[in-house]
Amino acid sequence: MTGAVPRPLAEALRSGQPMAGTPLPIAVRKYDGRQRFVVETVTLATTPTLLVARGEVGRRFSTAGGTAHLMTVTLEYFPAGRWYNVLSYFDAATGALERHFCNIIAPAAWDGTTLSYIDLDLDLVVSPAGGMTVEDMGDFRRNARRWHYPAAVRRGALAALRELRDLAARGVPPFTAEPLAVAEARVLAGGRMGEKGTEQETGRDGEDGEQGRVMTSDE
Repeated sequence: MTGAVPRPLAEALRSGQPMAGTPLPIAVRKYDGRQRFVVETVTLATTPTLLVARGEVGRRFSTAGGTAHLMTVTLEYFPAGRWYNVLSYFDAATGALERHFCNIIAPAAWDGTTLSYIDLDLDLVVSPAGGMTVEDMGDFRRNARRWHYPAAVRRGALAALRELRDLAARGVPPFTAEPLAVAEARVLAGGRMGEKGTEQETGRDGEDGEQGRVMTSDE
């Protein structure tokens, strides 16, 4: 951390930060302030509404118990102002998608160097075939009582879970079975990544309209 006051990711993205290609450590903590881990990534691409980071093979994953080196590749999607992120895990050797792992979080912040967020325990796992599993609902409920989550936090978390399930059911990118090369090319395709603009991007009635977009902060 730089010591700078973190500001909402949405605000940082509107000002053009962080810049693509720069290291982006991600720090995750619990609602009571305890740090869970810090993991290395690199900013892959940004728009005013979306940040996508890439986790490389061998990246450091640091906890209070030590440091591990992760052997998968990830594309990590942070829609600005949303109560979730989506981590797409790929096999490092083949590029095949392994799963999409969605964390329910308090909206992310950025302090000039590090992206940070509060993990609210609740998760959604989406398989390459589209199967969905909700994980840790019990932990979410216990911690909501233990740490007295405000009603707005509980509502935000559960609304985020509903939104993610809807996006995954409709196959809105990144919720596809595409391999790493295709998913990354989609992210890097032009300055309108994740934005609604072209006829194909805005068409909600046909399959092409859904498959042609990356999810945005106002999906």
